[in-house]
Amino acid sequence: MKVLHVFDYSLPNISGYSLRSDAILRHQRKLGVETVQMTSQRYQQFKQLKETVRGVEYVRTPADTRWFAKLPLLGYFFYIKHLAKHIEQLVIVERPDVIQCHSPMLNALAAVQVARKYNIPIAYEVRALWEDAAVDTGKVKANSVMYRLIKSVEQKAFETVDVVSCICEGLKIDIQSRGIASNKIFITPNAVDLSNFQPLYEKDAELLQRYQLQDKKVIAFIGSFFKYEGLSYLVDAMVPLLRKRKDVHLLLVGGGNERANLLEQIVKLRLAEHVTFVDRVSADQVARYYSLADVMIYPRESIRLTELVTPLKPLEAMAQNKPVIASDIGGHRELIDDGKTGFLVPAQNARALAAKIVEVLDNPEALETVKANGLEYVTKQRTWDVTAAQYVDAYRKLVGVNE
Repeated sequence: MKVLHVFDYSLPNISGYSLRSDAILRHQRKLGVETVQMTSQRYQQFKQLKETVRGVEYVRTPADTRWFAKLPLLGYFFYIKHLAKHIEQLVIVERPDVIQCHSPMLNALAAVQVARKYNIPIAYEVRALWEDAAVDTGKVKANSVMYRLIKSVEQKAFETVDVVSCICEGLKIDIQSRGIASNKIFITPNAVDLSNFQPLYEKDAELLQRYQLQDKKVIAFIGSFFKYEGLSYLVDAMVPLLRKRKDVHLLLVGGGNERANLLEQIVKLRLAEHVTFVDRVSADQVARYYSLADVMIYPRESIRLTELVTPLKPLEAMAQNKPVIASDIGGHRELIDDGKTGFLVPAQNARALAAKIVEVLDNPEALETVKANGLEYVTKQRTWDVTAAQYVDAYRKLVGVNE
């Protein structure tokens, strides 16, 4: 079976989106699927129209340089037509059995034109709802005219493709509420590649010395510094936390548009000596930084996006044999069984977060139990092998229907 994947962007761009895409391809191939992959014109960080990254060849879509392609709103129509043209060129050459397009919805609307023309079944994977992502980035206001317009366009994508996959139960429930039949939706959850996340059971000695973390209880966050990640509440929690335990140190690894605000907050609260920032680290080095943590913290805010969508990072922490404390929101409740595979605390509540950190640090037996349970959960239920099998089952049904 040959599947054409249409992505928004890919490696070597490092992001949750591109890493998920890479994992999907590799593990579908392990199951015998032949994959062909292309990126949309939104991704322009390439040198050639065909590029091989980590052994995977991507076909790139050149930019549409026509002046009318940049017109407000109307430009989306030309975007879809331009991408559809390049999808069709690849379909003619490769003759795939299935087209699998991935968020955002413009990719689906372009791909479905080609799929219908050549009678190829098409699946659309939703990783987040575009209208909610636009609200989070400040591009539109919730329930505004533009918000409703985006939502109606995404609805069109749901209705015109053959099947819809989504990364979590929260998204499935929301899509069903829009009138999309349950039997048209399947879940392809976030997962981890255990070969890339072998836990280190001893703290990295060189990093301990570099950051002066000997004899410290390290609470850590590794990921992107976006507002909805709630890192300001984690910084606030350090004030009451240090009153209870002088040995606690906060390690923040990553980058993002909230970094400057966090630095200002830390200076204002006089926490500089208790917080260490580290820029983004490469995938082959990240386990060393996980090794430093006694507890991983994920204090996401409660907004529509985080209530519906599950993150990947807590799963990575569990795979590294690290206990997880996370805010009690929908996206986290799908991953964490409170008190068993991790700990949940009220969202946007720094004092509650501080109290929970003290509680778990003072209970090493509970920490060990949660670490073991979390690692077992990821190993048995949240690997890319398991997720890839969900796609393959859906593809077989699609091809069977269309044969």
